[in-house]
This record gives sequence, C-alpha cells and structure tokens, in this order.
Amino acid sequence: MTALVGFPLGTLYNITDITRDMPGVVTLSSVADANSFAVANGQTITISKVQGMFQVNDERYIVGNLDADAKTFQLYTIRGFPADTSNFTQYIAGGQINIISYVPGAGQPPGLMYNNQ
Repeated sequence: MTALVGFPLGTLYNITDITRDMPGVVTLSSVADANSFAVANGQTITISKVQGMFQVNDERYIVGNLDADAKTFQLYTIRGFPADTSNFTQYIAGGQINIISYVPGAGQPPGLMYNNQ
C-alpha cells in the first residue's frame, strides 16, 4: 500500500456484510483500528475483494450515516446519491474498504484524495 509520508498506512477495513437495499448498508469488523484513519461520514472509499456482490468491487463510494456502535454505514455514490444495491447479487463473504479521502468540510464536495489505491 502506498501512502504519503506522515499518513497512517492502515486505511483498510474488513467488510462482514453488505445489504441489498436502497441505500446499501456495509458492516465492518471495526471502524477505528489503531494507527489508522477512523471511518467517518463523508469519506471517499473504494471497495474490493467482495465475494458474491461483485458489483461493488473496484467502485468508489461515500460513507454516510455511520453508526460506530453497530459498525455500519450507508453507501452513497460519488455524486451523493444513495447507492442502490437492491438488485445486486447476494453478498457472500469477504471484502474490504480502503479510505481514500479526508472528511470534507461543511458544504464541500467529497474530501481531498490522499491515497492512490
């Protein structure tokens, strides 16, 4: 993984579920790993290595409505619309998110990119 000097290297979080819904809801094994950026509303992420719901792989999304206690968040498109996963194939296992931006400032578009993965 390549990251800029001074940034935490661990921006990957493991997925444990993705719902078929409008918007789709992602469940993670953690939302705040040590020495990593914590998952936060408004961050841009990529999803990879998902088994089953292949349609989400290699796509960019925005984190919305994060519930840190439940370790869930809703998927939004880069344009800010709810990501409809209701017609995607069923999630089977695996996958990870990679945080690729800062949280945007109030009224600003998705955050400044800092990780090129």
